[in-house]
Amino acid sequence: MKKFHLSILFFLLPLVTFAQQNNFTIKGTGETLSDGDTIYLCDINQLSFAVQRLDSAIVRNGVYRFTGSAPGCKMRYILPFKNGNYVSVLAILLENADYTIHSYDAYNRKEPDVQGGENHQLYKAYKYIQKKWSEEMVPFGSITRDPTKALEEKLQAQQKVDSLMVLQREEEFQFMMDHLPALFTDMILSYNYSSFTSDQKEKALAAFKEKYPEGANYKRILSQQTVTDATEIGKMYTDFTMPDPDGKSVSISEVIKKNKLTLVDFWASWCVPCRQEMPNVVEAYNRYHAKGFEIVGVSLDSNREAWLKGIKSFQMPWPQMSDLKGWKSEGAQLYNVKGIPANVLINNKGEIVARDLRGLTLINRVGELLK
Repeated sequence: MKKFHLSILFFLLPLVTFAQQNNFTIKGTGETLSDGDTIYLCDINQLSFAVQRLDSAIVRNGVYRFTGSAPGCKMRYILPFKNGNYVSVLAILLENADYTIHSYDAYNRKEPDVQGGENHQLYKAYKYIQKKWSEEMVPFGSITRDPTKALEEKLQAQQKVDSLMVLQREEEFQFMMDHLPALFTDMILSYNYSSFTSDQKEKALAAFKEKYPEGANYKRILSQQTVTDATEIGKMYTDFTMPDPDGKSVSISEVIKKNKLTLVDFWASWCVPCRQEMPNVVEAYNRYHAKGFEIVGVSLDSNREAWLKGIKSFQMPWPQMSDLKGWKSEGAQLYNVKGIPANVLINNKGEIVARDLRGLTLINRVGELLK
């Protein structure tokens, strides 16, 4: 595997000093655009995928134009509209700058050419890093998804994927640090903070404090730091008590002290990703329960009958607890759970050794820790 040098990024990025301005302009062309087509400048909700139209333009003489003001730097989307449907989507990191855009036929599979915008150019370089590492992972990822492959072969391939992910995160971290205080670095912090190592988190927060203290995501992370720090990898676990399905109060400390390794697994009966992930959790349990591995399920249900039905449906033989408060679950709040499935892996010393393990990575990690 060739080592990738960050210096290449500076070859990719134009060495331009961007003057401050109070508005943006977008001049766009495209292979499939026709005069009279409507182009929308939109925001897209990343959770619901709902499209909010912010502005529109008509293609005239093969060109569409947008002008406006964009304080800060936000992801926006350009959507051509034909015959009552959006026909493509183009992401642009929009700030007060001048942009020229040319898009290609979807069958061409060629990336749209977007010039202008200091932060969009950084975004392009960042995507280049992700694409490079994604291509490195393809052959191993294919093995993990191949139903004809034996589980042991899949687990070995996942180890390779995970090792490459570590290298990718290191490069993304360094890219963020090298380009502070560009506005896009605050977005990188939001994307990757939870996957940074403790050392990287400490260095990142110190750098933002010095160079970009007004970053919105940086300030949000700081506001949550008390809760986040208390449940970081390397910290001692925080105990909590909830009723089990029989109404008896159970503390996770009771489970932890009896086992070499305990997974506190946050889930809910209504959670589709939880259902998809559960076979991996069951596989980890079946493989390693006899060697000292236990799971305690913490449900974010609010309906008792749905909770009990979910336990049976998901076929989970391990201890369960829930205060039936949904997202206000005491355990979820203590461990800063913002989405499920989520989990915390704790050793018999009470130390948090991993968080939010998924798929084959969960099975591998449990096996490693029990060796």
